[in-house]
Amino acid sequence: MAAASAGLAELGFVEAAPAWRLRSEQFPSKVGGRPAWLSAAGLPGPAELACALCGRPLAFLLQLYAPLPGRADAFHRGLFLFCCRTPPCCAGLRDNLDSTVPDHNFLFPEFEIVIETEDEIMPEVVEKEDKSEIIGSMDEAPEEELDSMAKHESREDNIFQEFKAKVSLEPEQVLRYGRGIAPIWISGENVPQEKDIPDCPCGAKRMFEFQVMPQLLNYLKADRLGRSVDWGVLAIFTCAESCRLGTGYTEEFVWKQDITDTA
Repeated sequence: MAAASAGLAELGFVEAAPAWRLRSEQFPSKVGGRPAWLSAAGLPGPAELACALCGRPLAFLLQLYAPLPGRADAFHRGLFLFCCRTPPCCAGLRDNLDSTVPDHNFLFPEFEIVIETEDEIMPEVVEKEDKSEIIGSMDEAPEEELDSMAKHESREDNIFQEFKAKVSLEPEQVLRYGRGIAPIWISGENVPQEKDIPDCPCGAKRMFEFQVMPQLLNYLKADRLGRSVDWGVLAIFTCAESCRLGTGYTEEFVWKQDITDTA
């Protein structure tokens, strides 16, 4: 995959592919199945592939082939995303770089991710929908509180409409890649600030690299007793220097943003 230019994102779409195209030697970008590790050296073990919240094994969600131009040490580079299937646990990421982990870790159907460049022409923001507010006991609420609630709902609705307008160009997109560009958020709530993104252990800042869109959920057979893995946006931040701490694989950072009730 080439790096995004002029602030444009490269879009990922899901399609079926023959098994041979999803093997490690093909350097695939893919959803589900088993990881096609780029190197057998330094593979993460069960401890690294366990949920930090509940301790259960993480499920392999997707991987993205993302070499860095001009970097001989990142001529082949992959990003691997794992998630916990137990709500409300969050996703975890392993970065850089075929051995396998037990089958029960890999529960999602397998597809190829096809990357295309986003069109430069963006649609105008969809105007806010006309809808009534239903508020109980309005005569008991302070006017300032009602005004604040209305402004918050209006702002949330505008952000969500902007998100939908952006996505409407390619409604089937499941991934947006653009190292160093800004992600698009589905809500104004729970948007990370710079202080919320931890630096890499090497001391370098982490930068946005790609995001997983909610459309991917349509392809995952994740329902379990009425509950399933869910997200609004998964934003992945990686070391700006793409350092090599030891050999093999390095843990990076995922920010999970959910869809708010007002969106």
